Amino acid sequence: MAKDKIGIIGLGLIGGSLGMALRGRYVVKGMVHRSEDAEYALSAGIADEIASGTDDFGDCTALIVCTPLSIVRETVENLAAAYPDKIISDVGSVKGILRGIKGRVIGGHPMAGTEKSGIRAAKERLLENAYYILTDYNGDKTALEYMTELVREAGALPVLMDAEAHDKLVCKISHLVHMAAYSLVDSATTGDEEIVGSGFMDTTRIASSSPEFWNTVAKMNRDNIVTDMDAYISTLKALRDDIAGGRDITPFLARAKAKRDKIAHAKKYPNGYILYVDVPDCVGSIARVLTKLTAEGISIENLSVVHSREGTGGALRLEMKDEKDCKKAKEILS
Repeated sequence: MAKDKIGIIGLGLIGGSLGMALRGRYVVKGMVHRSEDAEYALSAGIADEIASGTDDFGDCTALIVCTPLSIVRETVENLAAAYPDKIISDVGSVKGILRGIKGRVIGGHPMAGTEKSGIRAAKERLLENAYYILTDYNGDKTALEYMTELVREAGALPVLMDAEAHDKLVCKISHLVHMAAYSLVDSATTGDEEIVGSGFMDTTRIASSSPEFWNTVAKMNRDNIVTDMDAYISTLKALRDDIAGGRDITPFLARAKAKRDKIAHAKKYPNGYILYVDVPDCVGSIARVLTKLTAEGISIENLSVVHSREGTGGALRLEMKDEKDCKKAKEILS
């Protein structure tokens, strides 16, 4: 039986990773703006075909818009009008922007990513076990079922959510966090520090994300971000006043710790299977750790050396693909 063809408009980090995940299960036709990106998409296994333009998707069953957020609505609207029989989706992190568009529109938001961007940052397993929000605007049950199955085929976990609930949720767990990270870097550093703790670098890693993208997010989800920032500022102000007054902040810290621990143990978020390993500062120590793990079939997604051990208790940071590998690695190294 012939495979369905899926069009992906924009092969950046998310679009490229989605193409990699879907190829083999579907025929992937991608669209890029630069010829060198088209060549890379074909050679890197991101797409099977390259579209000549938005009028070249007539042979596709579904189209997924992975353009910059600032032009997602315009692109979805144009495609829905040009291809009324096809399923149109997107990967934008704000879902309210697609309200009111007529057609077989199913909003999408894969809860995955890195601080990197562009087609060369795409990874085949970026979406693996990541929650992938789907939003049905017009009550098209068939289109929703199709996108739900496509998300599963990509290795992600489909979650149905309406636009308003989605935008409020991601504001608290993502949009606010990014604004806080940027603010912390700007207020706490000059950018010339030679010694910085790993706690600071871990907390502010996402401040290396695209300023242009987050400026767009701030505009498109403005009301929710302002509301949550006001609440955060109020909490920070109360903590500041307690510290200034010499009061015991242990109850506040313990309450926050309990919430964080509960979230971590629940594993209601993608990725994040990280293990810190205390290794001696000598030649071959890291190689010995890696040899032990790979010999037992442990898949290591990423690794880095933590130069400051503040708050980590280890110098080698290992990221595993799932909870099972993380637990097994811990047992082996213990």
